[in-house]
Amino acid sequence: MIKVLTSEQIREADQYTIKYEPIDSLELMERASRAFINQFLNFFPKKKLIRIFCGTGNNGGDGLAIGRILKSQGWEVFKYVVGNPQKGSEDFKQNLDRSDLYAVIKETKDLPEINEDEIIIDGLFGSGLSRPLDGLYLDIVNFLNESNALRIAIDMPSGLFADRPLDSQNTAFNANITISFQVPKLAFLLPENHQYLGEWYLVDIGLNTKFLEDQSTSFYFTEQLDLKGAIPHRGKFTHKNEIGRLLIVSGSKGKMGAAILCTRAAFAVGARLVNAHTPRCGTQVIQTTIPEAMVIEDVDEEVISKIPNTKDTIAIGPGIGTEPKTVKAFENLLKKTSDPMVIDADGLNIIAKKKSLLKWIPKNSILTPHPGEFKRLVGVWKNDFEKLEKLRKLSIQYEFNIVLKGAYSAVCDSQGKIFFNPTGNPGLATAGSGDVLTGVIASFLSQGVAPFNALQLGVYVHGLAGDIAVNSLDKSFLIASEIIGFLTEAMREIKD
Repeated sequence: MIKVLTSEQIREADQYTIKYEPIDSLELMERASRAFINQFLNFFPKKKLIRIFCGTGNNGGDGLAIGRILKSQGWEVFKYVVGNPQKGSEDFKQNLDRSDLYAVIKETKDLPEINEDEIIIDGLFGSGLSRPLDGLYLDIVNFLNESNALRIAIDMPSGLFADRPLDSQNTAFNANITISFQVPKLAFLLPENHQYLGEWYLVDIGLNTKFLEDQSTSFYFTEQLDLKGAIPHRGKFTHKNEIGRLLIVSGSKGKMGAAILCTRAAFAVGARLVNAHTPRCGTQVIQTTIPEAMVIEDVDEEVISKIPNTKDTIAIGPGIGTEPKTVKAFENLLKKTSDPMVIDADGLNIIAKKKSLLKWIPKNSILTPHPGEFKRLVGVWKNDFEKLEKLRKLSIQYEFNIVLKGAYSAVCDSQGKIFFNPTGNPGLATAGSGDVLTGVIASFLSQGVAPFNALQLGVYVHGLAGDIAVNSLDKSFLIASEIIGFLTEAMREIKD
C-alpha cells in the first residue's frame, strides 16, 4: 500500500533524503524534474511548443529544470517567471542561473498568446501554497484556464491545497494531467477536486524509503499486491458446509433483480452454499435464474417479514424495501445476531430512519453506503474532507468496517484508517452494481476472510472486474450482470 501523506510530511521527507542519502537539494530537484519528463514523454512522443509558467519557489525551480532539459532534447520551450526572481528560493535561483532566455511577467499584459496546439505546464506553486490565489497569480491562472491548450501541472495544480478544501470562492489551475511526486496527496482522491487534477500520475523521485515507512497517517492507497494473500484458499478436502455458507436476505415484489445479482455474484467469487431468503413472490424467480441457490421462502408474499435463525454469514439489504414488517424483521435479526454481517441498500435506509439500531449491529460488521445513503446516516457535510472525518467517526464509534462508494471508494476500518481503492470506472455507476458488490464482499466473509479484508478485497475485485469488462467489451458503459462475468478473471489477475 502507498501512504497518503501531508504536504508537511513530504517536505520533511525531502529534507531527510537530502541529509541522509546524502544528496544536494538541487540534485534532488533535478531528479524530480527528470522523473516528471520521463512520464511526460509517455504522453507526448511528438514534439510541440511548450510554455512553462514558474513561480519563484521550488515548484518554479522544477519548472525551470524541466524546461531546460526538454529544450536540450529538441523541444521548443518558452519559460515565464511570475514574481521577483531575486526573492526566489535558493534552488529556484540556481536553476534560473542555469536557464537561457526567459520572460518575467509583471502584469497581465505581459502574458503571451497561447494556441490550442501548444502545451502549458504549471509550475507556479504546486503543493507549497498556503493561502488562496489572489492578485496577479489569480489573474494568470484564470487566463491559463481559459486556454484550449493542453494543461499539465507539476506535482499539484497551483491554487489547490493538499490537505484542506478549496473554498468555493477560490479557484485553481485546471490541469488535464497532473504528474505528482512520490506519493498521492489526499486532495487527489476526493471528488470535489477532479476538475482541477484531470488524470493524475505518480513518479518516484527516490525519497528515503525508511522515512516514508515510518510516517504515521490515517490514509492509504491500496495496491494490488496488498490483496494477493487475502484471496481464500480452498484445500483438496474442503467441504461446502465447512466454508462459504451464506444467507442473503434480499428482494421484495418488483425488486427481485437485486436478489439475483447479489446471489450470482456471491457464487462467482467462491461461496459454496447460498441460502436466498426472499418473499414468496421471489421463489420461482430465484430457482429459475440461479438453480445453485437454495431458497428460504418468507411467510409474506411480497416483503421480508421474518428472518430465520442461522449460523451462516448474513448479507442483508438489496431490494428489501422499508415496509414496517421488514423493519421489524431486521430489528429482530440484529438483536439475536452477534457475528459480523454485511448491510447494504435498504438495510442502510432502515438504519438511517431508526438510528437506535446502530448499537445493535454486531461489531466489525460491514456497511456499504453510496453517498446518498451515507448522508442519510450521518447528515450533510461541507466538503469532502469533512465527509471523510464523518466516515472515520462512524467507523470508530461503532467499530464498523465501511466503504463509502464512488471513484476511489474510501474503505474504512474500525480504527478509522481509510484505504482508497484504485480500481473501477464510470461504467460501474449502473443500477445493480452495488448489489453485485454486496454479494462479492459477503462471499469473501463467508469463506473465512476477516471482515475488513473481505471488504477491501471485495471492493478491489468488483472494481477490477468492471475495468476488465469495459476493456473486453469495448464500451464505456456496463450493465450489472456483465460485471459478474468478469469477477473470476479479476481474482485470477490478483493471484497471478
